[in-house]
Amino acid sequence: MRKADVKTEKDVIEYLKDWSVFERAVYVATFRIPNGKVSTYSRIAEKIARPKAQRAVANALHNNPLYPIVPCHRVVKSDGGFGGEEKAAAGRRRHVEREGVPTRHGRVILRDDILY
Repeated sequence: MRKADVKTEKDVIEYLKDWSVFERAVYVATFRIPNGKVSTYSRIAEKIARPKAQRAVANALHNNPLYPIVPCHRVVKSDGGFGGEEKAAAGRRRHVEREGVPTRHGRVILRDDILY
């Protein structure tokens, strides 16, 4: 399967069949985040029943082979900040802003209507 052929959750799973169960779960949970919403590393960890695995979620998303199909730019730190190197973080911030996610002082304004 080619990356360009990935359109559904089932396709994500098939494309990542050689990846770990944990990584597939992270990418599927992230794939589900709708446009205009964000989640946090902690929330993704909770959604995949690994509530203490926030750092592992972040590490998995750092290696996302399906960007932008799996929208890892929509996953932020618990304080609404964008982790990682400054230039990359600024790019993710601009991307979510274009999708309609409100930010202030370089962080997402985490509200119930924004969080997934």
